[in-house]
Amino acid sequence: MKTLFIEAHSDQKIAPAVKKNLAKLKRFKKIGMFTTVQHIQQLDDVAKLLEKNGIQVLTRLSNKTKDLQGPKATYCGQLLGCDATVAANMNVDCFLYVGTGEFHPIAISLKTDKPVLKINPFSQVLEQLDERKKRRWLAKQAARLSKLPDAKKIGILLSTKPGQYKPKVADRLMKQFSNSYLFITDMIVSDYLLNFPDIDVWINTACPRLIEDSWPKTFLNADEII
Repeated sequence: MKTLFIEAHSDQKIAPAVKKNLAKLKRFKKIGMFTTVQHIQQLDDVAKLLEKNGIQVLTRLSNKTKDLQGPKATYCGQLLGCDATVAANMNVDCFLYVGTGEFHPIAISLKTDKPVLKINPFSQVLEQLDERKKRRWLAKQAARLSKLPDAKKIGILLSTKPGQYKPKVADRLMKQFSNSYLFITDMIVSDYLLNFPDIDVWINTACPRLIEDSWPKTFLNADEII
């Protein structure tokens, strides 16, 4: 069945938030700037604003540079929670994420050792991502991974949703773990997993953001293992 993806763009202007925080941003000469699809159409104007104030921005939409566009992203400068790889090797002083929440900034931080700033276009607040949050995330990840060697039964979750269907990843995991079982489903819901109490560890091949939800057993993302 064909799927139609409709982009939802925010009416909230992001330039005022950037203008308000120009003095703080001028501490950096070269910035890698990212946002989500809600604000992507405004990113080029903001990049021009920063460049007029002496800040080099590597994610200008007008660059049309594929190196600045992740393999799953539609636009240069677009960031997906499951695809922050584009930030890994960028030669910048810091990264600037335009948007709300911390899932995406943490995704950047995990790929790089550079400072990550986040600017909220609604509150116009500019903050640097606290390194303690990154360390806390890594500690939780280590705790989850420590359960894997002792697991008697491992459940591999394969979602049939478009964009999240990764049979090759699931197949690789099945070959890696001889004590694994494949579960194919559309929605991955905590209540469903309760029906299989003998599974000690679940490995998710779909949206990595599911890791933030509550699960009855140890829950890992595939990219934490392979």
